[in-house]
Amino acid sequence: MPASDSVTLRTLDGLHLAGTLVRPDAPASRAVVLVHGGGVTREEGGFFTRLAAGMAESGVASLRFDMRGHGESEGRQEELTLAMILNDIRVAISYLREATSAREITLLGASFGGGICAYYAAKRSADLSRLVLFNPQLDYKWRTIDTRAYWADDSISEEAAQQLTEQGFIQFTPTLRHGRPLFNEVFWFHPHEVLGEVRAPTLIVHGTEDTFVPIGLSRTAAQKFRTSCEIIEIEGAQHGFAVHDDPQYLNPQSQEWQKFVIRTVSEWLTADSSQG
Repeated sequence: MPASDSVTLRTLDGLHLAGTLVRPDAPASRAVVLVHGGGVTREEGGFFTRLAAGMAESGVASLRFDMRGHGESEGRQEELTLAMILNDIRVAISYLREATSAREITLLGASFGGGICAYYAAKRSADLSRLVLFNPQLDYKWRTIDTRAYWADDSISEEAAQQLTEQGFIQFTPTLRHGRPLFNEVFWFHPHEVLGEVRAPTLIVHGTEDTFVPIGLSRTAAQKFRTSCEIIEIEGAQHGFAVHDDPQYLNPQSQEWQKFVIRTVSEWLTADSSQG
């Protein structure tokens, strides 16, 4: 049975993040850092838990962690920035490499975590062997500013500004709060514009009926990579490879889609193991 251990990561600026390290029975030459979406936890409603187990059965180790202000990790959501997540990914990669002695490290990001993983892969290509993106949010400004009624012409409404001042955040989704640091940052961080800098072979997996991150965004993004980029579309799947409104993935169809994704990712990660 693969070993699963609770671990603690110390960020560069001294916070403690809760993590789970999963190792296969035999020493792993490949390992994956999993980065969850905004407003959830490192388990991704149970999907990342099953994904880690499935990868371990294929001989791949993994480390998943709760972002700052999420799950069991320290920090406040309203202070979260993309730059912080980049630094935390750096810490996670170093931790995983040391814990497993894996030669190849893959970065895997879902939804909100996907864009920042792509940005990391573009800017620190030497750290990674591969990149996997699940329904990635690659344009943070579009999602955070341009599609919100309380922003107009890149300026926030007076009412929303007052709310930010009084409570320190805007409730972006029922489980995700955004503060002024992130609202300012998304004007300058554009993962979709740096995809051509990514050197690691990339796999994008996206549901065709995703209403949170439309699949057209991934189709367009796949054309921007100069490295090998494969896109796999899950026909009929909503965000997170699920039927509509199934956050805990209890529907049998959701579970079937996720089993397919787990199998596909595990096979893609180990496809050329003879070269390892």
